[in-house]
Amino acid sequence: MAYTTFTFYEQIYHGNVVPAEDFDRIADRASDFLDVITFDRLADGLPSDERAATKVQKAVCAVCDKLYQLELADKQALSAAAGGTSSGGAGGVTSGVITSKSAGSESISYASPSEMANGAKAWSAVYQAAGDAQETNKLLADAAMLYLAGVKNDDGVPLLYAGTR
Repeated sequence: MAYTTFTFYEQIYHGNVVPAEDFDRIADRASDFLDVITFDRLADGLPSDERAATKVQKAVCAVCDKLYQLELADKQALSAAAGGTSSGGAGGVTSGVITSKSAGSESISYASPSEMANGAKAWSAVYQAAGDAQETNKLLADAAMLYLAGVKNDDGVPLLYAGTR
């Protein structure tokens, strides 16, 4: 079960990476990752402290962004390995990072060179982590820890504490 909703992602976290149709699937995986790094301290639900609960939800959102970017990087790598360029449109051959797709009238949007340059630094870390489980876990943990550091569950135990209490 996901620890946040698309409404929180969009309105509170101000996320814009994960599309609504993919969010539930990605948020569920992100929540599972938080269960691992918090030693299941969230299994009974979010902390009752509103500030702590918000930080947990933001951690899920941050991990969602990275998971979705990793998924896109994997798809791009598979497409490149398969010779993935497509022909179409008035301009002829088009290829690159797909930013959106539509089913009705088959619309596909590609990132412009300036959009790709602006996101190159963030994408560099994602591409380096893609395909490497250890790097992927580090990338996801770093995204979550930004929000989870110092957050405690209802028993007063820090979520990231590795010991028992």
